[in-house]
Amino acid sequence: MKGRTALGEAILKHWRENCPLMVRDLEKQNRLDQTVFAAQERTGDLLYEMVSVHKMNYQAAWELAMQEWTLPQSEDHPPTSRPPSKTSRSRTSCRTRRPRRRRATSG
Repeated sequence: MKGRTALGEAILKHWRENCPLMVRDLEKQNRLDQTVFAAQERTGDLLYEMVSVHKMNYQAAWELAMQEWTLPQSEDHPPTSRPPSKTSRSRTSCRTRRPRRRRATSG
């Protein structure tokens, strides 16, 4: 498995602070590293798609991409390893209520 990047470290730090039960469960299942790696890869791929393909402003794209791992359905549902899609994105953090998304515009 490839190494964890600074983004992966930020994801893990966020999860440890905000989702300790999810982190503990993933550790018990020996899936924490794999799950963090999948989240960092999805985030990077999503950033590339929004900035390079869709020509979105980087800061706006970053804010949307962060939601991939900071706004989950619940703590009981860790992120999956499927790639991001326009219609269905998994949530990977612990909050149970998702705020309304704002449209990002390039500027």
